Amino acid sequence: MHYQPQRHLLQDRIILVTGASDGIGREAALTYSRYSASVILVGRNEEKLRSVAHEIQQAGGIPARWFTLDLLTCTPQE
Repeated sequence: MHYQPQRHLLQDRIILVTGASDGIGREAALTYSRYSASVILVGRNEEKLRSVAHEIQQAGGIPARWFTLDLLTCTPQE
């Protein structure tokens, strides 16, 4: 038997994804969006974040918000 999650499994959920510009973070953001979550993308590369947000929108997902931030060097003021 194969489990297939419902398309709206994450509807009404807001998920913040760090490292969303590439790799595992990118794939996580795309997957969460595919299951109807609103995603907030955080990463260091603005161009890549824009690309992920665009890909989410092109796939029919809820438009993603994105923020450029380096969690390694950020301060409480950021």
